[in-house]
Amino acid sequence: MRDLALEGGFHLSAVSTADPPLEIGNVLAGVPGAAPQWRLAQWGTRWNLLPAPETVSADGARTRSNEGKRVTVLPGGLAGEGVVLGVNGPAEYPDGPRKHGEPWPHLLVEQKISRDDPLTAYAALPFRVSFRVDRCDGPPPGEADPGLHTAHITAFWTAHNANRASAGQGDMLWFGVPLFDARHPLPPGHQAEDAGQPLASHKFIYTVEGSRVQEGPVKLGEWRTISCDILPLLREALETAAARGFMKDSRFGDLRLTSFNLGWEVPGSYDCEITLKGLGLDAVPAAP
Repeated sequence: MRDLALEGGFHLSAVSTADPPLEIGNVLAGVPGAAPQWRLAQWGTRWNLLPAPETVSADGARTRSNEGKRVTVLPGGLAGEGVVLGVNGPAEYPDGPRKHGEPWPHLLVEQKISRDDPLTAYAALPFRVSFRVDRCDGPPPGEADPGLHTAHITAFWTAHNANRASAGQGDMLWFGVPLFDARHPLPPGHQAEDAGQPLASHKFIYTVEGSRVQEGPVKLGEWRTISCDILPLLREALETAAARGFMKDSRFGDLRLTSFNLGWEVPGSYDCEITLKGLGLDAVPAAP
């Protein structure tokens, strides 16, 4: 992962993947002139961060915020004191609870993965991240439909079939390691087609059970760290996808990791905030 200190800040996404250009400006740089290596995605929001003021505190923390969200890059970024991501769900749903089929706000840090090695080139892919859920205030009891409304945060990768000799070239799946879901003490697993909103990819999503990578319930205000090898979990993801009718022409050696994202998806009226730090993904080469 490049520029974990976030010296170059972020490319800022548009609010919809249907409205090019998909990147509309650069924000929150710590070093003037440094090229952003990350994208800050704000898909599905009513509150575009581009016109929001950007402030710098005495300790160097950089913040951009508006009625719908707040992003603060603390000193050292993801390699130092962290990044704060906050979404004000009630401001995103002024007309009442989100309805089925409606889009929902995202607030994600994203990076393309430039290495093109197949997954079989690795013996292990150790992943780590530390996080603290600082706030998650939901709607009054009885107003949330747990099948439709929540606030959750997951580390996601895309894995594409990049083998030009494969009939499945270009096909892909989503693979996720969950951090938090407002509906559950620990996030459950999720294995299904990406659907539920107009611009969904309709590709397979494989998210592991939170109990496989965390111990005990997530508690507000407490730090915890996830540390796991995602390589065998990626193999599980492909096997499960194939069993469900997806990625049928792809083999494990055809797959490359192509992108990473981490942050909030808030399909409900939740006012939520998380601090992330200690992010990393290592690559252990397979034996020759």
